Parts: sequence; C-alpha cells; structure tokens
Amino acid sequence: KKKAMTRVTKKITVITLYLFPSAEQNEIIEIMSDTVKEEIVREIGDSWYTVKVDGMRDPTGCENISIVIRFLAENYDIKERLLTIATTDTFDALLLTNTVIAEIMKAGLSTFKVLSQCYDGASLMSGRHGGVQKLMQEKLEQEIPYIHCFNHQLHLVIVHAMSSERGVEEFFNVCDSLYKFIRKPTVAVHYKGEKLKGLLEQRWTGHYGTVSVITKSFDSIFELLTEVENTRAHGTDVRIEATGLLKEISAPHFKFIAHMVHKILQLLDAANKMLQAEQTDLLSAVKVIQSASECISKLRSESDFNEL
Repeated sequence: KKKAMTRVTKKITVITLYLFPSAEQNEIIEIMSDTVKEEIVREIGDSWYTVKVDGMRDPTGCENISIVIRFLAENYDIKERLLTIATTDTFDALLLTNTVIAEIMKAGLSTFKVLSQCYDGASLMSGRHGGVQKLMQEKLEQEIPYIHCFNHQLHLVIVHAMSSERGVEEFFNVCDSLYKFIRKPTVAVHYKGEKLKGLLEQRWTGHYGTVSVITKSFDSIFELLTEVENTRAHGTDVRIEATGLLKEISAPHFKFIAHMVHKILQLLDAANKMLQAEQTDLLSAVKVIQSASECISKLRSESDFNEL
C-alpha cells in the first residue's frame, strides 16, 4: 500500500487545498459512509449472519458502539464487516439493544436473518434477564444464541490467573513502577532500551508487551537505574526511587518470573492472534485453546523448568 501511495504522490505536480464549510464536509463524509454501507449490505445479501457488538467510551463521555456483521459469502468464505459505529450519551442494555436493531434495519438488513450474537461477558451484554442478548431475542421474537467472545474469555482468565498469584502480581507492580519512573522527562532522556508499555487492567496484551521489553532491555534498565542512583543532579526523591527499583530488579526471583511469564504469554499470544482472525470458526477456536493449554501444562516438566 505504501509503495502504491508513493507512486500516486509522485504523479501529483500541484497540491490544491480545498476548504469546505463544515456542513458540506460532514455531508461528503456521510455520503461516503452510506456508499460503503450499501456495498456491505449488497455483499451480505440474503445470508444469515452473526451480530458482534462492542462499546468504548471516548474522552468526551460518549459511548461509541461498533456493530460488526459476520457472515458466509456466496463462495463460502467467512467475512466480517464493520457495519457502523453508533454514538450514544448513555449506555444501558435497553438503549444498546434498540440502537443495534435500529442500525441493522436502517442499513437494510433483515433482522430475521440474525443467526447468533457475540459479545463480551459483562452482565450488561450477557445478562439472562435484562442483558442485551436477552432483550435482542425478546424484541426480535426469535431464539438467537449468545456466544461469549472466546478472545475476551482468554483475556479474563489470564488476567485473573496473574493477579491471583502474589509473586506475579508483585512482579507486575514493579514493572508498572518502572514504566512510570522511566517516563519522567529527566530520566527518559538517558534511557537507551526499548520503550516500556503500560499495563491494561482487562487486557493481558499490555502485560505481554511489558514483560517482552523487560527481558530484552534488562541491561539497559539496570544501567539507567544505576546511573540515576549515582547522579546527584537527579534529586534525592528520584535517586531514592531508582535505588528501590534497582534492588527489586536485582533480586533473582524477578528475572525468573520475567522469563517464566514471558514464556507463558508468548504461547498464549499465538492463540490470541488466531482467535482474532476472520477465518477462525468455533471448532478452530476450541482446538486453539486446547492446544495452548497443553503447551502451558508441558512447562511444568522438569526439563522445561530447568531451562527457565
């Protein structure tokens, strides 16, 4: 794509800047959106489909609701298309259900063709009595099986497992402290290793990114903390913090946990990516999880433990 874009830009001799009033600009964006949506609906045709919904609150407090349609194309390929992103000021099960149904009907799709629904496991979505999955079935007056997103389940299990083991939890607390410490402007300019990543409370990918950097850039982190500890220009508070972190990462168990967690999350990262693949079906997802579980169980063997 980058090469194609480069070829196009080389052919442009004069760059013209067009200024539109905001109303006209919004109209053009809406027309483009409708055109894409029409093509998606045409592609879906008369196929049965699964509705996948997720929401995220933006800095303004509005809830952005993504509605994805998963269907089987005429050539029997599995396809996923982002139908629309709806925005609401409030976020409750009834409003979300009404919004999803309204957007599906507005696009011109038949609600009768909804084969299943896939969301995360939050009670708002999965509730048996007042959740979106239940309200969808009641409003459309048809049985629509609810599937708890496998990828979301994987995230929840891993985050819970890591937080339930005290040693691992303390390890990531140190990692979080390192992340915040190295972000200090007076410290960051001296750091030569890879950029540390922040931890995500409900997403273990942040943990994997963090431990990957820790294992790769351990020497750089150690050198940085040693330098800060012995440099008076950094101030007493910063130097004391560096001393404390240096003591933590110098402990033998810190390195051991880092390599152990990295090994486990590395195995699960492959499963994480496969579960997000468009072509992955339910049977494949089950096999992926089983395979990942077996690989982790093998790490309990004497040979694998000694390797760590």
